[in-house]
Amino acid sequence: MAKTRITAMAAGVVLAAVVLSGCSGSGNESASSAGDAAAPQLGDAQPKGDTAGSTGQAAPKDKGGAPAQPALTRAIVKTGSLTIEHEDIDKQRQAAISVVTGLRGQVASEDTGSRSDGRITRANLVLKVPTAAYETAIERLSALGKRTAIHQESTDVTEQVVDVDSRIASQRASLERMRALLAKATTIAEIVSVESELTRREADLEALLAKQKALSGQTELATLSLVIVEPGKAPVEAKDDKGFLAGLAGGWNAFTATFVALATVLGALLPFLVALALIAVPLWRFRHRLRRTPIAAPSAPDPS
Repeated sequence: MAKTRITAMAAGVVLAAVVLSGCSGSGNESASSAGDAAAPQLGDAQPKGDTAGSTGQAAPKDKGGAPAQPALTRAIVKTGSLTIEHEDIDKQRQAAISVVTGLRGQVASEDTGSRSDGRITRANLVLKVPTAAYETAIERLSALGKRTAIHQESTDVTEQVVDVDSRIASQRASLERMRALLAKATTIAEIVSVESELTRREADLEALLAKQKALSGQTELATLSLVIVEPGKAPVEAKDDKGFLAGLAGGWNAFTATFVALATVLGALLPFLVALALIAVPLWRFRHRLRRTPIAAPSAPDPS
């Protein structure tokens, strides 16, 4: 009897173990099925991340994450001087003008020197050429004769240009605010005060615009000084003499120039003075004789 109970209890334990094992298996299968169902969703979400990544690559960013700034164009002022030698200076002067005109430039000033026979012995030209054609101008002008001297200089004025542009924008915004205040002014005192400030700021804006125009002209057109001389002769350079001898020479030159001017005036008036003398001298003598002639005394009355 006791043996039968033990056998029944053992069978119950085995049956319970089988049941528990089956429940655990079905639970694992359900979890596995749920995991498999969720996996495609994660897989579907991953391409979206890739798409976002590809979109990020379409707009490059720097290390800080901000978009890259465009490169700043430098504003350069170019100046230079060139000296060449040639026997026919007048011909090469005209050729230099043609070169500059062909490059869309212009002649800012011109100075020439010549001998008594009219032959030009030197020519000094200040030329304006587009900055982009500056090197071409140097090359073509150097080919007009024997180059004896050249000097080139470049000045970066980018900071000045940026500063002026920024100040102009700020000044214009300030003017707009002042005009808005003027429209809202109600009393005469307010109107006078706002108009005075508005006039001052408009003047400041005009000054900034003039400076901007000057900088633009300097950067757009390069300045080139061309000197053409005869072979073997150095260009004439102005000397800044100082001191006692220089003052004495200047005073003597002024004195001689004044004397020459007075002599010129006297020479111009001399014919008129001679004609006036021919009329005035006889008239003076005639009047002098009239004064010396005695006037006859009146006769006394007859006593009878």
